[in-house]
Amino acid sequence: MKRISILMILVALLLTSCNLNAATPTVTPIPTTVPATPTEEVSPTPEATFTSEPTEVPTVADTATPSVPMVHPSDDPVNCRFGPSTDYAMVGALTEGENTQVFGKNSAGDWWQVQNPDQTNQKCWVAASVTTGSGNFSTISVVDAPAAFVTKVTLTVDPELIPLVACTDLFDPVKFTGSIETNGPTTVKWYFETQQGGKMTEQTLEFDEFGSQDVSMDFIPIPVKQGTYWVRLVVTSPNEVTTEQKYEIECK
Repeated sequence: MKRISILMILVALLLTSCNLNAATPTVTPIPTTVPATPTEEVSPTPEATFTSEPTEVPTVADTATPSVPMVHPSDDPVNCRFGPSTDYAMVGALTEGENTQVFGKNSAGDWWQVQNPDQTNQKCWVAASVTTGSGNFSTISVVDAPAAFVTKVTLTVDPELIPLVACTDLFDPVKFTGSIETNGPTTVKWYFETQQGGKMTEQTLEFDEFGSQDVSMDFIPIPVKQGTYWVRLVVTSPNEVTTEQKYEIECK
């Protein structure tokens, strides 16, 4: 009896073991994402690179040419003189609102050499103190004052007619009167010359400023002979100028 009980227990254990083996096995889920191989590095997706168009380098313009130096009257019209001083004659004028180009200056820098507004082919000088400038004066150079010269010579004869009863008669001398004009300070050399007497002694005149000076001479025509004769006033320096007049001797 005891033996049958042991046998039944063994059979029961055997059946339990079979039921356990028949149980549904556990299924491990397969991941949907496949992991990267451990030794394989994953590079990030590079961002798009945009190449900008080359920037145009602006052309460097040449340095602008300095503006032309000009002057105009500060207030009233300005005299334009032959040289850089009131000792020189006026040869033009700069009126109000009128501009003229500057070409030079004197050594003291108080006078400008400019284009003569009244003579396109001539330059003259204006005082800086009565003008106003514009433009670039940095390149204006010093210009020597011009050499003054004789601008006009006149001559008169008194009397122009010498009436005589006879060519042996006595009469008063003929008077020659001349005028010499300059446009500035200078030294003038001159002489009279007559058809009857030839060249007279050369004389000298000093001009401290522009203007005129008179010269004269009393002359007795010898020989006294009827006829028409010339007389000349001759300037030899600083320039050569000659003027001529005539006188007449009449013997009845």
